[in-house]
Amino acid sequence: MKKLAKNINLYHYVIRTLLSLIVYGVFILLLLLPVETFGESIIKTSVLIALSVIVFIVLVANFILPAFIYKCYGYSIKEDYVVFQKGVLFRRKDYIPIKRIQHIEKMHGPIQTLFNISSLIIYTAGSNDMLLGLPIDQADDIIHDIREQLQLYLDSDEVKEDDR
Repeated sequence: MKKLAKNINLYHYVIRTLLSLIVYGVFILLLLLPVETFGESIIKTSVLIALSVIVFIVLVANFILPAFIYKCYGYSIKEDYVVFQKGVLFRRKDYIPIKRIQHIEKMHGPIQTLFNISSLIIYTAGSNDMLLGLPIDQADDIIHDIREQLQLYLDSDEVKEDDR
């Protein structure tokens, strides 16, 4: 398995921190609201306890899980299929047959450009699969390798048999 860009963990820290600022803001807002807003103090206490649990989960998802992304994610291009390995807590491998690939898309947003990484999306007839965290120049090489494998399949006798 080939690994993603080394700065993928930092990218996930930044993205998750930006998104979790909303949760932290709501938590701080609830802390500052007077008890009279809720009617009774037990309601405010219950809401704060529930939101504290959510904040703890967001903190774990924000600072602990991204540390394992570089270790757990990867990809491989074989002769007949492309393999994407994903997941930190729930790990899975997606096998995409080369002959089922219809379209390949490379994209990178402004934050991805800042970290010099891109996403690769492979579309098949029934689904699509995305691999986030490839170096921009490496993504072009992967697209080229997949297209070469696809062209080998299209030029083979197996296509004629599949068309029947």
